[in-house]
Amino acid sequence: MKNSIYLLLLLPFLSFSQFYPGEMIMKDQSVKKGLIELPDDSANKHIKFKETEKGKSEKIEIEKISHFNIVDKKKQTQKYLITYLAYFKPFSKSNEIKIDSKLSCVHVVKEGKINLYYAWFLSAGYGALGTPTSQDSGTFYVNKPNENYAILLHDSAATNWFSFLKNNVEIIFAKDCPKLHETLDKKVIKDKGIIYFVDLHEQNCN
Repeated sequence: MKNSIYLLLLLPFLSFSQFYPGEMIMKDQSVKKGLIELPDDSANKHIKFKETEKGKSEKIEIEKISHFNIVDKKKQTQKYLITYLAYFKPFSKSNEIKIDSKLSCVHVVKEGKINLYYAWFLSAGYGALGTPTSQDSGTFYVNKPNENYAILLHDSAATNWFSFLKNNVEIIFAKDCPKLHETLDKKVIKDKGIIYFVDLHEQNCN
């Protein structure tokens, strides 16, 4: 995806052990305002937080967090969400979904009638703090607002990534938008990036 510049907007200029100003909304609806360190892997069990620059940091279990926002170096607000990730079980003829038993931290790429999330995993070769090793790297998950999990939609590392994407779209939206997968165009996705899929859904699905 030569022009996937939008990936650079996901986690701009991030580095190890760097805190960003923001606020953390807890499951009990309380709010923590201060400095937040992004985890280096979406599957990390804790997120570091401190109230002031010179204050002592504490590790907060992600099970206690609903979501949080940070302000990056470009003064742009970035939203992160704690949710369950899911995927289709391999070789399952019934398209059975496997939902992780543990929560993950994801970057909210775009929200709409469906939501697009980005997850990063060091074991998969993606860079620190979710920074892709190239503009073409990334794993993206889609969430329907009435579901408490996000399912794997696109993995740029997959062999025949477009077939992988198209097959997932066909299965995920089989009931509520059965022809959505037919609107996918490989060249358009390569040019505009996977973020365009949310617009595509808006245009073709009630």
